[in-house]
Amino acid sequence: MNSQQEYIQRSIHLKKDLLILVIKILVFIPITYTLIEYESYYNDKRVLQRLVYALNVFLSSNIIISTVRIILLSWYKRRSLYFHTSSRGSFVLGINRIASVLNAVVIIFSLMLAFGINPRDFLTSITIVAAAIALIFKDYITNMISGLIIMFSDQLTLGDYVKIGEYQGQIIDITLVNIVINNDDDDIVMVPNNFVFTTNIVNQSFQNSRKVSVEFELAINHTMDREDLKKRLNDLLNKHSNEVLENSMKLKVLAVQKDVVKYKVQFTLTNLGKTQSQFIKNIVLNEVLKIGN
Repeated sequence: MNSQQEYIQRSIHLKKDLLILVIKILVFIPITYTLIEYESYYNDKRVLQRLVYALNVFLSSNIIISTVRIILLSWYKRRSLYFHTSSRGSFVLGINRIASVLNAVVIIFSLMLAFGINPRDFLTSITIVAAAIALIFKDYITNMISGLIIMFSDQLTLGDYVKIGEYQGQIIDITLVNIVINNDDDDIVMVPNNFVFTTNIVNQSFQNSRKVSVEFELAINHTMDREDLKKRLNDLLNKHSNEVLENSMKLKVLAVQKDVVKYKVQFTLTNLGKTQSQFIKNIVLNEVLKIGN
């Protein structure tokens, strides 16, 4: 089971979500009832009234958000089953991110009510400040919007092996700010969401591709005939037929410069896997070092 499948399985637990929703409703109903029936009692206890009213607002808003979330996830699950399409975690991730943001806003508003602050008056008083904040954090805001577009576009999702500009690796998370990539060196790289829309992207997982590319350079005085180099590397890869499809190797000359010749060797793995890919890359690069020496 890959990363996106694990995420979907964790996220779409409709029975569990429905149970939690029912519990919220069962708590919400008596609180609402007491606010209506015992209004005079709460009028004498203003602090308690604010706290209970704030809790009531939080629960009512949270119930609406949870209900919409469950409906959308249920629709997406049924749609995937009906059209026999694979469920990609980005849509589920997007719904969960939006639900989290809305719940955070509801919590802030509820806390304002609990402390006796009128949210409407508060928002009116900070209109100019909010405009200044929006201007200062415009990159962050556009990053959030870009993140939502990425999530709902369904083009990138958890577990995809991608190349975004100079960064290459497996997507382990998509946040409202950046895409988190685990590269071939096991480094965690965070790529801003805006960057995705300004550079070329290669999604090998989307194409179910098992192709691996290795670029290297050879000094002019150590280079060899292209066909001889191709045969040497092809013979090397054929020794690892369990990992590499036989005779799937291609060798390209990328550039011939004053002191070096740049090459790219491409081959197809028998199975898509990060460990397997890195193992074969190391074998190729070790052979290149032998040629260079």
